[in-house]
Amino acid sequence: MVGNISRRIIAALRNYQFFSIFEINQAIKTELHRFINRPFQKIEGNRLSSFEAIDKPALMPLPATRYEYADWKNAKIAFNYHVEYEGFFYSVHYSNIGKASRIRATVSVIKIFVDGIRAATHPSNFNTYKRYMTLPEHMPESHKAVTGWSSERYLAWAEKIRPQTKCLISSILDSREYPVQTYRACMGIMRLSSSYPAETVEAASKEAIDKRTCNYKYFSIILKQMVSKESSSESEKIVSNSNLRGAKTYAGGRINA
Repeated sequence: MVGNISRRIIAALRNYQFFSIFEINQAIKTELHRFINRPFQKIEGNRLSSFEAIDKPALMPLPATRYEYADWKNAKIAFNYHVEYEGFFYSVHYSNIGKASRIRATVSVIKIFVDGIRAATHPSNFNTYKRYMTLPEHMPESHKAVTGWSSERYLAWAEKIRPQTKCLISSILDSREYPVQTYRACMGIMRLSSSYPAETVEAASKEAIDKRTCNYKYFSIILKQMVSKESSSESEKIVSNSNLRGAKTYAGGRINA
């Protein structure tokens, strides 16, 4: 039916000449008005009168709020009781750590569901300088450690490396409103550092502090660059070998050559 109407209006528009999109829209409006008011051939009335008599009384009121598109995503609640959506992190109550969740995201609101029940609601975050949204009521009492991790434990690990690494971790822990918002970065640094010598980790920590780039991203870049430089310098070393023949071996030519 809709396709039939469209074909008839398009056929009528062939009699027009257009110089702008506005003129096209005006012509479509005119032809559509003519079409819906054109009398039926075999019954009384027209399309407009049929709509008002049959369809219009059956219509329901429009929703009170405008439709808003929602995106759904599955996410596991991390050890720091936050879930990640599009690079941003939203808290739920710490008792839900390790559980599966469903995230319903719109342009204005993030809703997190656990076992089909809404566990948290946050305004959508777009601030790349503050990626964590943490509600105080979601945190453990007195911010005590959860799942065995705390600020003190990260600092104790860093102290075993050396002072600069401890200073780096301390700076990261102090960089957010709540230390738990930095646990993911601290865990990443700890896991990455386990693959490299303590001296290299300490040097990378010092450089990150000197450059004021105290975060996981830049620490990992600095650390990998240092390891790459060390590998290059080792490959360029000249290895002494007693089998190499010097200038004396070729002196005089002939048989000595």
